Amino acid sequence: MNFSWAVNYPDLYRICERFNLTEISEPKQVCYKPVEGIIQEGPQCGLVALAMLLENPTKETVIKLLSEAQAAGFTYNGEMFSAKDMLNLTKNNLQNKVTLYNGLLDSEEIKEFLLDGGLMLVPYDCDRNHSPCQWKGHKAHWALITGIIETEIKTYITSKHGKSKNISVWSLTELSESNAQLEEFSPDRKLHDVSYKLPEDGLGGDNGLKCKAIHIWPKTDT
Repeated sequence: MNFSWAVNYPDLYRICERFNLTEISEPKQVCYKPVEGIIQEGPQCGLVALAMLLENPTKETVIKLLSEAQAAGFTYNGEMFSAKDMLNLTKNNLQNKVTLYNGLLDSEEIKEFLLDGGLMLVPYDCDRNHSPCQWKGHKAHWALITGIIETEIKTYITSKHGKSKNISVWSLTELSESNAQLEEFSPDRKLHDVSYKLPEDGLGGDNGLKCKAIHIWPKTDT
């Protein structure tokens, strides 16, 4: 299979070759930004996803973000269950324009945003293989969306997250469906001897995660 279109993106090319991703062998449009991966320690997926956007990120970068988020009252141990809090933390650490998106991700607006070079921080339910699934928010996880690959049949996105340093390629539709059903905090997590900072109206409320994403706009010369 020919993945010559990806040769300028070595990490993406390796994944295409390794897993023989025939579904993206002949894309119509591609926009992709390589980022350095970081493995999370504890419930820090949102902080790790944000750290990947910063210059030369390290574990110390994540520790700094954790301290900042704790001081602001956004988190206890690194968990980020409020997209609005994630928005404010991101704004405080990036010079880019940063906005909160409300709505389904599988839309022309999202496709155009990614094709124009935008990046996104997106909450979703994470399956055992780290791909999007639907557990009503019980497996809520943050990922950094680093690009888009449009084919004649489907639209795919590229992502990085704190459970793997490898790039992931997912269906935009599946990510959208996962993001849209983040309704409740996992009952299993309530049994653990760990405190979590939760929005008063829950994951599915206005301050939660459902149908929300953080847009990081490309820097402009103006």
